[in-house]
Amino acid sequence: MSTSSNWTPISRTNSECGLALAKALILIACLLVGVLLGITTEVVVNRHKSASQSQGLKTEKPVAKKSSAHNAKSVPPQPLNFDVNQAISHVTYLAQTIGLREEGTSDENRAAEYIQQRLAEFGYKPIVQLIPITTTQRTSRNVIAKLDGRTSPQQTIVVGAHMDSKGGPGANDNATGCAVLLELARVLKNNNRQIPTIEFVFFGGEEIAQGGGSNDHHWGSRYFVNALTPVERAGIAGMISVDMIGTGPEFRARNMGLAPKTLVDFMLELGGTSGMSYLRDSSSVGNSDHEPFEKAGFTSVWLEYRDFPQYHTPGDTVSTVDFSHVQTVGRLLQDFFEQYLSPDRMNLLPSRQ
Repeated sequence: MSTSSNWTPISRTNSECGLALAKALILIACLLVGVLLGITTEVVVNRHKSASQSQGLKTEKPVAKKSSAHNAKSVPPQPLNFDVNQAISHVTYLAQTIGLREEGTSDENRAAEYIQQRLAEFGYKPIVQLIPITTTQRTSRNVIAKLDGRTSPQQTIVVGAHMDSKGGPGANDNATGCAVLLELARVLKNNNRQIPTIEFVFFGGEEIAQGGGSNDHHWGSRYFVNALTPVERAGIAGMISVDMIGTGPEFRARNMGLAPKTLVDFMLELGGTSGMSYLRDSSSVGNSDHEPFEKAGFTSVWLEYRDFPQYHTPGDTVSTVDFSHVQTVGRLLQDFFEQYLSPDRMNLLPSRQ
């Protein structure tokens, strides 16, 4: 650094010093007023921004938080497993709160309304078929709910259970079957992994009606099959009847032998580790709602635990139900629809197209 020998200090007059002091006091006063009015915020922010830009620094913009509603939409529902406690509550309501549910009576109708309400809560739009019972001049009903398939929606498997009871509260025969269908409908709707379309059908009037003979039964399932249009018939790939699955040592897959045995074979393969074995339904009029489906040519299987001597008596109460059996059947059917029933196995089912 070079210096000049001619440099001389600058002297200030008193008036100049006074003027400078006055300006400083005015500036301080303005700053204090700015602080009080919140004006300095912008000054500080702009100064910080200018300093950052002059130093080559990036300033971050505030990130808007997504609303909780958006987050709820973006997060898929957690997968569910069959919950036997849910099934217990359904069995208890049907068999204990309502009790005896003869076909076409107000108590069978109460059961149908309960089932409709639960299905609606799960996100279904259930429909009702009215079923004339000719021997008693009563009207029963079917409750139907459909879950569209993901990859084979044109193929439908009907899963059925009857709502009515005879001679008693019908806990095992057949509140257990209805409970499995309701819980299965809830779980499968949430998980949405099924390949075919599933039609849950809660049949009315399965039992022999008052004053009727041995063939005056299966009113709801027979009505359902007879009401199918040609297009609907072509789309049905099979039928599973869930009837009396809460009591007894023998786990059976059954049919009448009148249609292809494909679904029986599938169930025996999947259910072998659960002790399932085959037993033919030798009755000419059938012992469950698979009967009209088999007679129409649909591959069908009836799932049952047996024997149960208290059926059709007041002794068919909730206390007689072994809910570990109910859980076994529920988990089996969940596995069947979500894992076992692959596209290749769907292709093995008899085609009616």
